[in-house]
Amino acid sequence: MEYSTDLGRRVLLATAGVALFLVVGFVLSQFLPTLVFTVFMYYASRPIYRRLGWLPLPESFMGRAVPYQKQIHAAATIFFFLLPFVLLVGYTIVLIVPELQSFFGEGGLGAAYLSQFQDLQGGGSLPGPLADLGFSDVLAMGPDEVIDLLRNATVQSWLGRVSDTLIGSLSMLTALLLRVFIMFAGTYYLLTDGPRLVGWFLDTFDGSGVLRNYAAAVDEELSSILFGNILNALVTGVIGIFVFSLYNLVAPGSVQIPFAPLVGALTGIGSLIPVVGMKIVYLPVAALLAVSAVITGQTAALAWVVLFLVVTLVVVDTIPDFLIRPYVSGDLTHIGLLMFAYILGPIAFGFYGIFLGPILLVLAAQFFRIIVPYIITGSVETTQTSLSDYDSAES
Repeated sequence: MEYSTDLGRRVLLATAGVALFLVVGFVLSQFLPTLVFTVFMYYASRPIYRRLGWLPLPESFMGRAVPYQKQIHAAATIFFFLLPFVLLVGYTIVLIVPELQSFFGEGGLGAAYLSQFQDLQGGGSLPGPLADLGFSDVLAMGPDEVIDLLRNATVQSWLGRVSDTLIGSLSMLTALLLRVFIMFAGTYYLLTDGPRLVGWFLDTFDGSGVLRNYAAAVDEELSSILFGNILNALVTGVIGIFVFSLYNLVAPGSVQIPFAPLVGALTGIGSLIPVVGMKIVYLPVAALLAVSAVITGQTAALAWVVLFLVVTLVVVDTIPDFLIRPYVSGDLTHIGLLMFAYILGPIAFGFYGIFLGPILLVLAAQFFRIIVPYIITGSVETTQTSLSDYDSAES
């Protein structure tokens, strides 16, 4: 009887625990893009954080102890590396938006596809009663005239639309700032307390050691993909935008790059493509510039095309790859599957799918490589896989 009561209590607690995790999962799902970006920012900043860890702070300063060294290193990583990087990427996006508007706007290649939305841009002008009045006229009105003006149905409708727009803009800005705060705060706590969380989980639930192997493999591959490949693409895109924009400032009109910031961003995306990389972008652009120089009869401008190729090959293609690729050590994920993850992720999930797609691929691939054999055979590989983040916390 006592065993039955204890079993019922455990079942009840397990049910409550499942319900609790479902609620927490639902809440987190509402912030899925923010959490995905947080994971990317963590892996992008972790190598810098570890490098700072090699330079420990002094045990005392001016006679006082210096506590919270990990927290200081994490804050320095965020403020001196991650925050400038995010601002630079944001500024790059600001440069790309006008190019996209030019590409899709009136006279652009995508004008035919956006014409159906042009009627949605109307309704921004002042209503009739206000259109004929200047600002000084409104200030010169008496209280009765202002009340009569505000009672006008057209004015009230216009004020309602303006109010809704302002409230909507404020709400959107607040939500954006909240998500940015969550990303930076989440990155900070992953850097400082992530190892302890991993260590507690493995010590508590990993009696066989299989979860440790799985976590180590996932950590290694995510570090390779998110820090190596995607960070390389972002840095390459930023460099490409500024290099191509500077090239257009000095190059003759016949060999200037059309939509230079957009082409620069595409070079970063192209670096994710196996084998050919960003050459699939800048080689056709160079061919287009050469044809333009020949057609316009300015063959001397071909020297500028050669300059474009040399600068792009050295500054955009080689230097970022040389600086970032040494950090890429993972080789467990098939490059073809990774390419499809980059392609299908944004299609399935939107922009943040370029991060979420590879994350899901790594989780699934390592599950089938490590967990499934354990489920079938019950044995764990004897080779010890190093989980660097957890090991550094234990040392």
